[in-house]
Amino acid sequence: MLSITHKLIVSSLLALSWITPVLAAKDETLTRAELYKLIQTVELWLQNKKPRKAELKDVMVPRDAVKTGVSSQAELFFNDKSLIRVDQSSIFRFEPGVRRFELKNRIAMNEVIFKLENGTALILSPPGSVGTKVETPQSKISIFAANPLNSQSSSPELTSLFSPASKASAAMVIHDSTTNKTRVFALTDGEFAISDQQDKKTVALKGGQTVAVKNGVVGKVQEFDLQGFYKSTNLTSGLAPNQENLVAQEALQVQETLKIVRTQTLAALRNQTKRIQGFTSTFLSDALGGTEGDLNPRFRGSVRISNPQVTRGTFYRIEGNRAIFIPENNPNSVQRLNLDFDTGTVTIDGKSGVRNKAGLSGNNASGSVINANGEITQIDVFGVNGEEPENGIPYSGSLTTGVARDR
Repeated sequence: MLSITHKLIVSSLLALSWITPVLAAKDETLTRAELYKLIQTVELWLQNKKPRKAELKDVMVPRDAVKTGVSSQAELFFNDKSLIRVDQSSIFRFEPGVRRFELKNRIAMNEVIFKLENGTALILSPPGSVGTKVETPQSKISIFAANPLNSQSSSPELTSLFSPASKASAAMVIHDSTTNKTRVFALTDGEFAISDQQDKKTVALKGGQTVAVKNGVVGKVQEFDLQGFYKSTNLTSGLAPNQENLVAQEALQVQETLKIVRTQTLAALRNQTKRIQGFTSTFLSDALGGTEGDLNPRFRGSVRISNPQVTRGTFYRIEGNRAIFIPENNPNSVQRLNLDFDTGTVTIDGKSGVRNKAGLSGNNASGSVINANGEITQIDVFGVNGEEPENGIPYSGSLTTGVARDR
């Protein structure tokens, strides 16, 4: 029924409650997920049955699926207290496959298979889960993975032992079957590793970092703006600062999961702020002193500035060369940009000046417009790691005005 070629497989290793300190063996599949919340059109695909309209408290068992329509959403609450939010135009299912062997503070198991086809899922995992593995036909993504320990058992089925994770984790995974592209957004700090199928290239993610895998090729890690992401992504409701009231509206069990995941999303936000401050200070050093910093050699869009006035904010590339910059201190004062990295040119609020430049290098992207009187406006996008900013993703950046210095 579903497309195998473009499917996104999410293998999630779920935690156990430790019942006994002695060795015990039992077969236990991932037993159930309850449809906790439904918005607009959601279908339930029960195994060997015709699809029907989903209803609240419907139970999914392995080999069942949900399909969300346009402007629709489903939330699934699993028996291990994981919460998965499935966005619009998505198909999500899970399959059996777990065989658990319990040891004191250790766990050995095979995998439960989650499948997400052509859509978006936000995966919120409380402490105790062992790990999640995401696979596309040409990529492998390990999320929430604990470090494996060597097994001392003679049983061939106990060859991979894991310690349960001590912290909650959150990540968003998007797969577009039409372009065979997967993008992963890490919302917490932890074990996030993305590789191709041959493990030739592996990258790690911190909270606030993203990477794309297209046609089996792993791209460069980019630093997306967590604050801007939470403002523009409804699926993350309850994870951002000052959203305690949204958490309080949920059922008590879901509140418990959101609260513990939220401690880690807020920590990741604080850690990213420190990293972004590092990018900002590097830029200011370059602008004021003319030093190269981590921009070596100086890239085409960077210009030395006297008396710089720096405004922090969020950069979005909308489509093609069009982009906007939203100042942090005045969100209503949106700056409209046309940033062409192919030609190395930029306009800012319709002004191209007597000189304009744009470029990529080091951590950042930059574009500057110099007027006839020497006044300069410069946009800097932090943490893109030498890659062009992608459409629809918020990036932290700054808008700087001042006087262009002779170089």
